[in-house]
Amino acid sequence: MDLSNNTVLVTGGATGIGWCIARRLREAGNKVLVCGRRQERLDAALERLPGLQARRCDVGTAEGREALAEWARDEGVNVL
Repeated sequence: MDLSNNTVLVTGGATGIGWCIARRLREAGNKVLVCGRRQERLDAALERLPGLQARRCDVGTAEGREALAEWARDEGVNVL
């Protein structure tokens, strides 16, 4: 399966398993967006991986979910 040339959103992608997934997908030639609740972790992820895009969000609220969905749609996400 070819996992390149996609626009991928990884929730919780700044640390742990999410970070590993985001890094591998970015290295495979994808546009990768990550989101999470802690800005400092997102900032650290951006420093470690050039080309990564990040956004602070809280999917525990309706407003947070709606904002995340709008961002994903605007960026052309085709893999979640």
